Amino acid sequence: MANWREELVETVKSKEEREAEEAARQRKRLEAALEVADAAMTQAREALGFAHEQLESKKQPSAFADEAGALRLSLNELSIAVDLSRDDAVLKVTYNEGRPRDFDFAKDRHLAPKDVEEYVGRRAVELARAAQKNSPW
Repeated sequence: MANWREELVETVKSKEEREAEEAARQRKRLEAALEVADAAMTQAREALGFAHEQLESKKQPSAFADEAGALRLSLNELSIAVDLSRDDAVLKVTYNEGRPRDFDFAKDRHLAPKDVEEYVGRRAVELARAAQKNSPW
């Protein structure tokens, strides 16, 4: 518990000082969230790379693009895209140009890179099943 001196110091702070402290806290939270988001992006890259290798081993026309902050796995007309926004530590996974699933690492501190890997891996399984259903190999 704070003593009266610490309370007085806190009470007499100006609005600018309070805002500067809050901005510093936000930057620190974003930096921590970006570390986890980068680890999640690495896990997503590994998951999509594995899916690409498996599809190529079956002579399927799979394409894997790995650009800065964006990943994409395509098979025929189907695709999975993973994008990382470094401004707000949000990782978006889009399956077949549908509505993206957002993983907001700045707001949800309980998210783990393994959660992203599992989600991306499940979408890769769905992609392979849909592609095989459309044109069996």
